[in-house]
Amino acid sequence: MAAQMAQLILDSDLDELREVVKRWLTEAPTGNVRRQYETFGAKLIEIKQALAEHPVQPTRDELELALTMMLKLAAQSDRPR
Repeated sequence: MAAQMAQLILDSDLDELREVVKRWLTEAPTGNVRRQYETFGAKLIEIKQALAEHPVQPTRDELELALTMMLKLAAQSDRPR
């Protein structure tokens, strides 16, 4: 999943990324999934905006690693304690 998200961030412009997130929200099967998509989509858009402000872009591998860590942390925070 992280590889696909890295490709989406690097290969899409900001408007395209927003459209993808909007489509996710429209197609979400439940309200809970929609909220998860909304949160995750907002983070992807934040990442895209932050990358646009820096002259040196990360490699696809670097971005994939960062997204993998982000997904792992999100999964850990969703677990009951």
